[in-house]
Amino acid sequence: MKKPMGIYIHVPFCEKKCDYCDFYSLAKKDDGDFDDYVESLLKEIDLYKDILATRDVTTVFFGGGTPSLLGTDRLLRIMEKLRPYFGEAKEITMEGNPESVLHLDVAALIDAGFNRFSMGVQSASDKLLNIMGRIHDVKTAEDAFYHLREGGAKNINLDFISSVPEESMEDVEASLAMIEKLNPEHVSLYSLIVEPGTAFDRRYGKSVEEREEADRIHVHAYEGGLAAMSYRQYEISNFEKGGHPCAHNLNYWHLGEYLGLGPAASGHLCGRRYRNEQNLSSYKETLREGRAPIEEEEVLSPMDQDNEYTMLGLRLNDGIPFDAILPSGQRFMDMHKEAIKKNVNDGLLAITNGRVALTNKGRDLANRVEVDFFRL
Repeated sequence: MKKPMGIYIHVPFCEKKCDYCDFYSLAKKDDGDFDDYVESLLKEIDLYKDILATRDVTTVFFGGGTPSLLGTDRLLRIMEKLRPYFGEAKEITMEGNPESVLHLDVAALIDAGFNRFSMGVQSASDKLLNIMGRIHDVKTAEDAFYHLREGGAKNINLDFISSVPEESMEDVEASLAMIEKLNPEHVSLYSLIVEPGTAFDRRYGKSVEEREEADRIHVHAYEGGLAAMSYRQYEISNFEKGGHPCAHNLNYWHLGEYLGLGPAASGHLCGRRYRNEQNLSSYKETLREGRAPIEEEEVLSPMDQDNEYTMLGLRLNDGIPFDAILPSGQRFMDMHKEAIKKNVNDGLLAITNGRVALTNKGRDLANRVEVDFFRL
């Protein structure tokens, strides 16, 4: 039986880079850039054909950047290249932004195997979208959602961002009303993180830091509103209903293996983590030379793997089984007895049905909890 594996494909293009974003992405220039990128990506896939032949590819995730900018035909070319390696592929996701999703042939993408679409809506407030530097408005986001539905999409995620400067409770309520109206299968909710060196940091960095308490109130309002709409929170930032959790991300959180393709993509294979070159030109040049475009590589020690298993597992609402066997072979409860006791006493963790999981308070202070479990 082949070992399961996911694939992450990084598409490094955006119509315009959002002011808060520090992911590797480039403002769109011309379609020739897209074609060159696709040719390089196909070469990279060929470099891994021996590994791919021994694995069961169960999930594929096109992220970015803005994968929907590539257009239908280029996305179909990539899928055709990957098709021989699909085993029981159960989830193939494409991220997109509203303005470019509207130009996709959704039915053709579904015929090719895409069965999950994730769209960056971020807010139901045009004012907040403008503050974030987004180039779509609320109406365009709704039109793009209906375009996906009319094309046959049955599994759609919508991303939202909280803790934006000037965000009010009315803005939160507007976003919840939009979610209720559109009724997507999945919602992701992220608190805005101001990354150093971004345009957003230069303009709003201090004001976002000062909104920490307000952000918690708004996040709790989102969580309550989503629960009232029957969404199940299964991870700190993710909510689903109807049995639609993101299988690709669950593979990450369960320390599964995945192949990272594209510039700046990260991968986890055979006990090592790696990251590709974070420059499109050097990425293409390395592939022209017939070499894998890996910039950084790290072999994970048993302790590294234990730490990752614990940090990722604690993000899940189901938490970690009390008697789970860690990658090093040690039992979770034996290694972390004191950290569990301390955080249970502080009301940050709870033990239910033999599992250790964050409480509501613990999710607010997850970073603090993680420190107690991290081992050197």
